[in-house]
Amino acid sequence: MMAKTNVYEIPDGPPDPQPALPSFDYAEMGQGGIPLVIDNSPGCCRAGWATEQDPRLEFESVVAKYRNRKLSAGPISLVGSSVYSDPMAKSSIRSAFDGDVVTNFDSMECILDYIFTMLGCVEDKIDQPIVMTEAVCTPYTSRSNMSELLFECYNIPSVTYGIDSAWSYYKNTGTFNTDGLVIGSGTTTTHIIPIYDTRAQTEHCKRINMGSTSMEEYLLKLLQLKYPTFPMKITEWQAQDLIQNFTYVAEDYDRELSSYLATENLAQKDTTIQFPFPTPSLDERTEEEIQQATERRREQAKKMQEMAARKRQEKIEERAKELEELTAIRDSKDELDGRSYAMRLADAGIEDDQDLEEAISNAQQVVSRAQNKELGVEPEEKDTPTFPLADVPDEELTDEQKQEKRKQVLLKAGYEARMRARVEKEKEKVRQDELARQDEERRLNHFDEWLADLKGKRDKTIARMEERRAHRRELNDRRSHASQVRMRNIADLAANEGTAPTGKRRRRGDQDDDFGAEDDDWNIYRDISKEDEAEEDEEDEAELERHNKQLSLYAPDYLESLDRAARGKIESATMYRFTEGCKQAILEKPAAPQKLDNEAIVARVAREYQLHLNVERIRVPEIIFRPGLVGLDQAGLLETIEGVVRQTGSRISLLDNVFVTGCGFAQISGILERLRCDIQGIAPTGTPIAVRRAADPLRDAWRGAAQWSMREAEAFRASRITRQDYLEHGGEYLREHSASNRYSRVSARSSPPPT
Repeated sequence: MMAKTNVYEIPDGPPDPQPALPSFDYAEMGQGGIPLVIDNSPGCCRAGWATEQDPRLEFESVVAKYRNRKLSAGPISLVGSSVYSDPMAKSSIRSAFDGDVVTNFDSMECILDYIFTMLGCVEDKIDQPIVMTEAVCTPYTSRSNMSELLFECYNIPSVTYGIDSAWSYYKNTGTFNTDGLVIGSGTTTTHIIPIYDTRAQTEHCKRINMGSTSMEEYLLKLLQLKYPTFPMKITEWQAQDLIQNFTYVAEDYDRELSSYLATENLAQKDTTIQFPFPTPSLDERTEEEIQQATERRREQAKKMQEMAARKRQEKIEERAKELEELTAIRDSKDELDGRSYAMRLADAGIEDDQDLEEAISNAQQVVSRAQNKELGVEPEEKDTPTFPLADVPDEELTDEQKQEKRKQVLLKAGYEARMRARVEKEKEKVRQDELARQDEERRLNHFDEWLADLKGKRDKTIARMEERRAHRRELNDRRSHASQVRMRNIADLAANEGTAPTGKRRRRGDQDDDFGAEDDDWNIYRDISKEDEAEEDEEDEAELERHNKQLSLYAPDYLESLDRAARGKIESATMYRFTEGCKQAILEKPAAPQKLDNEAIVARVAREYQLHLNVERIRVPEIIFRPGLVGLDQAGLLETIEGVVRQTGSRISLLDNVFVTGCGFAQISGILERLRCDIQGIAPTGTPIAVRRAADPLRDAWRGAAQWSMREAEAFRASRITRQDYLEHGGEYLREHSASNRYSRVSARSSPPPT
């Protein structure tokens, strides 16, 4: 038996969201020009005051606008997790982002309205400076629309834009004076940004079009290919949950992948994912309740037998009464005149005296059989019927006798056929009894030979069944020989081109309609019909059941050994280990009889709703190092890092401070060790290499922006884009600072630079 694996019961969906409560402290917190920090990312939006340690608001960056006449006459707007509160809103969920760039500013306006409302701002304008994150190399058009929205709609005094991963670097380092290489992995993209000369050098940064959603989509595709008939729909939230809990980056992917499905490693690495499943109907009665139910069924059967006996007795009494009436009619023939007698026959539903005699005879037989059965008297055998006219020549018979002779010939033929069938049946019974006696004698005296012969019979029966199954599979293949022969026969039948016994073939133009006159004409139906195979299957199934029953009585270990061998053959297959992990194989038709209890029944139903994660645990996060796994024609993370370092003039000092942050691959365990190992392979010998992760990859971008705006007061004032700057230079204008993108005055008014 294979080892038992851990089972993870995955929830149906995320827990019910806790609604955010309004702060209503805008007037207090807004004193002294405290900046309002907004970490605006595609996955989650965070907002709060720069003087606090954590953001006040944290919600999903989605918006739903819809109409629900039961709740409101006008349109309803929901933001964040509230979009899942009303089923009618789910079809209207939209994001403000296309990739990691804001493009839908109607949704962005709803998000900003939600932020300012929840922070307690009820004024027509925002008096505090805004610090907002943006994507690396944000197009000027997107920034222009964002600035226009902030200045024209909310009348803010100033705004400062910066890169989220750069501010996360500041939160964990405390300065931009230290050289470093930032790997910011987000929802849809991953950026590699070198930091030196006290700022983020975005002109040397590189982007890989992969993030957390890439892993979710890839995992869903792998599971759909692996389990095409899985009875449930796996949601994106469930895929994200599996990625966070079970995936990891392999330090040596090829070596670990080659050993993943080995028997000694599978039990440790395979994880069973149990999805919710319907509980099967079970018999949860105790032994005492089962005995009581059995006793009730016996009493009911006894009552039914008594009722049937009463009905039979009532019928016998009715027939006895009918017999008396019919006998009285026959006895009154001599006492009544012809007309009265005929009327009495008509009232009884009888036509003439012959019908009367037959009715009396039938009634006497029924009553006599019933009386003999009650007395326990064996029924007397019927006399052998005679057919005196059957052998008399027609010349010696009259016309009436000839008609009677034909009737007797038919009756004689039927009687002789029944006698022959009875004799054959008795002979067959005697033969079967003799064979059973010989078989039993052989079993008692030569058990080993008898057992070997029984095993051979069983193997031959299984071989016949397998041969028919293979034949049916071959028929399903249109290119197989058997399928072509069958189709040819069907075509010949449709064209009426059967072969006559004389060897002459019917021509297509013949108009004769004598198909079926010869026995050979019907062979074509036998060739194309499946009824014979079904009958043969039933016979072999019954024969196999008889063999298994005998073996279970006299050699139970043999059947169990067959089942163990069958399971071992299935469990040793790589595909089975890939899809079923360490679970014991379930045989469709086990040789040894099995009786499943309630626990086994529930376990079998549960297995239909189980997934097994094994190679997917390392294959999914490997796409950041090998984008070709998902068909993306881009360099992997290591090659991209090498290219960035080379473009910066081979600044080896960057490798001594590799910083990983973001909501994507940064949260996958093992990525730091993999990066450290891979970078050692491309760096010169003796190069100091240090790789670290953000203390909180999700929230450090907001915290870093808040700390930078409070600690670096002079730099913060110099980076603020005021309303005057907006009116003079346009919405795409950007004041550069250590964590910002670059701004080019030449291209700002023409076309956005490539990202």
